Amino acid sequence: MLNYIRELGETLQQQKKKLDDNNQAIFVDEDNEEKRKLQSEREKYKETLRNQATDINKIKNEINLYKRKGGHIYTKVTTNRKVASLNDN
Repeated sequence: MLNYIRELGETLQQQKKKLDDNNQAIFVDEDNEEKRKLQSEREKYKETLRNQATDINKIKNEINLYKRKGGHIYTKVTTNRKVASLNDN
């Protein structure tokens, strides 16, 4: 009878160990999946930021071109007119 109880105890310990190992494997997989999702989101945001940075640089270049060509953006004449009209009011 004691041998049977001992065998059952050993079997119980083995089953608990298998169950714990399986549970740990499940949580590891979930963590990896979540980390992959976060990494992909991070990459999307980085790509968006890169695109926005290139757009900003393009717009800066256009503004500089207009400044050099004597366009109406940022010229002293239009700035002086705005300041004069503000002073009149």
